[in-house]
Amino acid sequence: MVTEFLLLSSPDGWDMSFLYFTVFPMTYLGTLLGNLLIVTVTTADKHLDTPMYFFIRNLSILDMCYISITVPNACVNSLTGNRAISVAGCGTQVFLVIFCACVELLFLTIMAWDRYVAICQPLQYPLIMNPQISVRMTLATLVSGLLYAGVPKGTHSGCLSASQTWSLSSSVMSSLC
Repeated sequence: MVTEFLLLSSPDGWDMSFLYFTVFPMTYLGTLLGNLLIVTVTTADKHLDTPMYFFIRNLSILDMCYISITVPNACVNSLTGNRAISVAGCGTQVFLVIFCACVELLFLTIMAWDRYVAICQPLQYPLIMNPQISVRMTLATLVSGLLYAGVPKGTHSGCLSASQTWSLSSSVMSSLC
């Protein structure tokens, strides 16, 4: 039974690993600080208390979660040379990435619909996009993301399961060696 996967390492050596370790955290911190600034400004300024900024705030929070799934672990692995990831850790990362991707896509769709209503039906906008509807759409988006990420995906959906990927990589490695 497989208990862990080995991650492919960079063939570039220690110098490139150290460069990855310095570039990725700076990008990560810049992304976190930028999104935190958006969340802070849209929360503090009461003039920005509209559905559009509500969804921008949610999207920023989601982006902070999204980048925090893999980048910190990748930085530590790059510096320490640790190439192993447990099956549970891999499954958790895949679940969270799929969840965040689905929720982000749905948030962007809702934001596009919000702008459509604001432009094409400006007189009915306060009735259609009120705060209660915005919260309900956000909750529906989060539940939809959980349901989509939680549904097992096989080869019929275009995704390979972990065991299929493992057997595929084992057969490729055995043919190369």
